[in-house]
Amino acid sequence: MTAVEGIRREINFRDLGGYTAEDGRKIRSGVLFRSGALGLLNMEERDLFARLGIRTILDFRSRKACEELPDPVFEGCEQLRMCAAYENLREDLNDSPREFFEMLVDEDQHGNMIATVVSSIQASLVYSNDAYKAMFRKLLDRRVPLLFHCSQGKDRTGIGAILIMLALGIDEAQIRHDFLLSNKYRETLIDKRLRSMRILHRLSENVRTAIMAVEGVLPEEVHMILAEILERYGTYENFLFHEYDLKEEDLKQLRDFYLE
Repeated sequence: MTAVEGIRREINFRDLGGYTAEDGRKIRSGVLFRSGALGLLNMEERDLFARLGIRTILDFRSRKACEELPDPVFEGCEQLRMCAAYENLREDLNDSPREFFEMLVDEDQHGNMIATVVSSIQASLVYSNDAYKAMFRKLLDRRVPLLFHCSQGKDRTGIGAILIMLALGIDEAQIRHDFLLSNKYRETLIDKRLRSMRILHRLSENVRTAIMAVEGVLPEEVHMILAEILERYGTYENFLFHEYDLKEEDLKQLRDFYLE
């Protein structure tokens, strides 16, 4: 919910604390963190990170991404890689302008196909996902403070945050707010990409959507994730039980520990 002072906002490094659960309690501050790749931290930021006392780091990136930009090693911290997406998904999209063109739909297309496709891919990640199952096991182990991250701290990390907030009883409005907050934190990077593609803006509004899908997040993503969960399972508790084996007593343990 709040940035970590001294760490650049574009790294999307923030504390998940402060959101209010349905029972009136709030997520504890200084316990759950989310961010982009830790290899992006400069030396001063790494010193600030070390002072947070984080004991567990969950890296949701692919093997290829981890090899290209490894996490720094932090003393006394358990660092685990558990890819939360398909290992063969290409991760260099934001660095390759050519791939932007592959994402664009024809001018004659009706509707926003990019938003639909991206949202469908993201929504699929909440089902049968071993990385998020492992995340919940670590949360139940209470080896905190805990940080989870991916390359940009917005998609796989954003989904991880959605799942945690659902388990803690946070309402949909706050979940949407947190997911879309990545656009605020990454605003300078989004604006830079928009300026670099400004000539194309006259061709199609879909170009802007494609840029937002790569550099930021789309409102359609979080909407589809939540809507599909309820369509499939009826309630979030039923979803968490069937997909993540979180029983009523597990949810109570999570809420009693992570809320105050």
